[in-house]
Amino acid sequence: MPAHSTILCIDDEELALSLRKLVLESAGYSVLTATNATQGLEVFNSNSINLVITDHLLAPGTGRSLVAELRRLSPKLPIMILSGGTALREMVEPPDYCLHKLEGPTEMIAKVRSAILLATRVTHL
Repeated sequence: MPAHSTILCIDDEELALSLRKLVLESAGYSVLTATNATQGLEVFNSNSINLVITDHLLAPGTGRSLVAELRRLSPKLPIMILSGGTALREMVEPPDYCLHKLEGPTEMIAKVRSAILLATRVTHL
């Protein structure tokens, strides 16, 4: 894992957000959180972020507009989209990732580690 990797987690379900933060911090990551897209963009613009994990369904709509704005601001930023559904995988295009909400902590950490490592390699090429 690259030293000092910072992850921004965005989810309007505060319990899920808190649990995700605990799991990622226990794996050695610094984690910043936001409970909506507007707050997420503010946190993103004020910090150096290595990965964004965002819920697909962010009230009042979806995370698609947030992902589009993040992609505009940082084209190579790895973004992991959380979903409880099955159709999301077809909507996610590289360099984005999909994480199903039923995947456990081990799978989440493995995907996070892989996404950050790949982004680090791409940045240094």
